[in-house]
Amino acid sequence: MKVVIVTPYSWTTPGGVNSHVEGLAGALRRRGSQVRILAPADGPVPRGVVPVGRPIGVPFNGSVARLAFGPRVAARVRRHLLALDPDLVHVHEPFAPSVGLLAVLGARVPVVATFHADAPASRLYRAARPALRAIRARLAGCIAVSPAAAATVARVLGESPVIIPNGVSVARFAGVGPPDPESATVVFLGRLERRKGAHVLVAAVPGLAAAHPGVRVLIGGDGPERRALEAVATSCVELLGAVPSGELARLAERASVLCFPSLGGESFGVVLLEAMAAGRPVVASRIPGYAGVLRDGVEGILVPPGDPEALATALGAVLGDPERARAMGERGRARAASFDWEALAGRVEDVYRAAMARASGARGRR
Repeated sequence: MKVVIVTPYSWTTPGGVNSHVEGLAGALRRRGSQVRILAPADGPVPRGVVPVGRPIGVPFNGSVARLAFGPRVAARVRRHLLALDPDLVHVHEPFAPSVGLLAVLGARVPVVATFHADAPASRLYRAARPALRAIRARLAGCIAVSPAAAATVARVLGESPVIIPNGVSVARFAGVGPPDPESATVVFLGRLERRKGAHVLVAAVPGLAAAHPGVRVLIGGDGPERRALEAVATSCVELLGAVPSGELARLAERASVLCFPSLGGESFGVVLLEAMAAGRPVVASRIPGYAGVLRDGVEGILVPPGDPEALATALGAVLGDPERARAMGERGRARAASFDWEALAGRVEDVYRAAMARASGARGRR
């Protein structure tokens, strides 16, 4: 099967959707499909990714998304779709004003869409509902990555998509060994923007350090909050800057516990899965997208979002009980295996085949 996967977000800016696309594309290729990725980009891209426009920052769902739109981008998308001649186009976040939406409008083959966002109060979605339903009519299949994302789709479109969760490439983390028993290291990994909650972790550090004087906090990522974090960070906090995807396993290996204190807007916790695949316990916010991945008290601990004291207490509980932390890490690694892309890709292919059959049947009735 020849598949073109389209992401609306800049390929040169790390993010959960692009991580999902990269993992899915790799698994589909290993299963025999020919896969190319269309994406905005403002820098070099790896083989297999086709850049179709320079992105600009657009506020969306509590974040700043780097999207590409406009007549020139639309022309490039149409040209590449014609040249690549796929059997099917798989668009991620088709309602975002970017490359994915343009691909939906320009494709001449069946289109499957995956919805990632949990945006229950989005005024944009509500205002644009009639136009979005017209776009939905062009889709031959719909996937959501979580119940939270599916609920958003149901509110906007009045239907329930197939739920296929985000995946993780378990093999990437198979070589991560046990944590250093002499270390007490908390690792945060994510974009440094308000909703990701790095500031909550930094606010929790004084209380955590009082109970664990040797604690170190490593913050991996970059973004608009970096200067503010640097201004308030204590000596035991180190901001590492952007972390390439190839370095994730190495950073996870340095961790005693991984921390994801997001305030909301997360439909699924890909970073939690990666931490679990590395065999590390996780402390994260109790938000729907994370609670669907991490079981409180099993693979880690969930705390109220935006509560530094609760976060410090939970991190301290993990650091102070190495045996409990080890057991959580082992259970996390076992749970992450059920989200391996090698298994999930087959479910995505089932949606592809159903979409192609549905489109073929529709053409036959004309």
